[in-house]
Amino acid sequence: MYAHVLDIPKADYWGIEVEAIAIEKDPGGKYFCARVICSPEDGPLRMCSVYLREEGGGALCIADLPTKEEAFDYAAKVSQARGWQVKGTIYDLRIREVPGKGYLADPREPGPFTLDPAKAALYHLSIAKDDLFVGGPGEHGRWMPWFDASNHSVDRAAEKEALLSRVFAAALVAMGPSAPAEGSSDAIRMREMLKAVVESNRSDRLVIFDDVQRCVIQETLDEERFELSGHESDEELCDLILSAAPEALFRDMEPEFELDLLKAFASESAAAAINTAAATSPLVVSVAMLPAIHRRLERHGIESPFAHHFTEEVEGEPAPALRG
Repeated sequence: MYAHVLDIPKADYWGIEVEAIAIEKDPGGKYFCARVICSPEDGPLRMCSVYLREEGGGALCIADLPTKEEAFDYAAKVSQARGWQVKGTIYDLRIREVPGKGYLADPREPGPFTLDPAKAALYHLSIAKDDLFVGGPGEHGRWMPWFDASNHSVDRAAEKEALLSRVFAAALVAMGPSAPAEGSSDAIRMREMLKAVVESNRSDRLVIFDDVQRCVIQETLDEERFELSGHESDEELCDLILSAAPEALFRDMEPEFELDLLKAFASESAAAAINTAAATSPLVVSVAMLPAIHRRLERHGIESPFAHHFTEEVEGEPAPALRG
């Protein structure tokens, strides 16, 4: 990659391309082969490359970058410096987003869904048809451009706040002169009312538990005297359950049900929800529930996505649980 975009050659070139690239060894294992991704069979994604288009029809690679965001950013700088248009097959790639689950994952990923678009199955728009997934996990999803997709597991609290702010600002504009004054009690109440509506209509709202697991967690929270509306999302339930006592949740639980519940807690969706809750309220890391979930996952041989919160195994008496 050129340190300065003005050092990039200009003569004999006319445009910029950004491409999603897969890399594999040739059958002899001596060389690495790169190819542009146009379908899930071409993957998995390894990097995004920026090319200059030659007048004679060839292409010169000027940057190999780990993420599409970095590639788009670099291509935009080159475009601004040279006045060339940015194109590429990458703009024709589509991924399948399924509400509550994330994106349909690349077939080489361990599960059917992922929150990270870099791990999603990539389809060229020519084959991105709704009937492609009839009877499959992506049947009730929607197609979206890959270059537009964001990572649902990164700072979900900030994502939610940004979305709410956009909706609230749009609502104030629509209300015109009748809009409440900024910072007034009416404005605060209006924002709180919108919060529930916006959250319930998020396309990336995570589904973590099945109906039975959700019911058990709601009953646990109710017995622990948490205030529930009955319409909490799974992310909100994860946030709340971290403040409950472990024995209240796991007491007298059937081993098979506990294993399934622990698998739900270890899922990518739950990890995103719980790690966001821990980042927002660091105290939950030292409360008993998260260490208990972490230890149980390890005892069952399930990789814990919460290990980074604990430098060493928690010993002694558990910390007192927070109350709702």
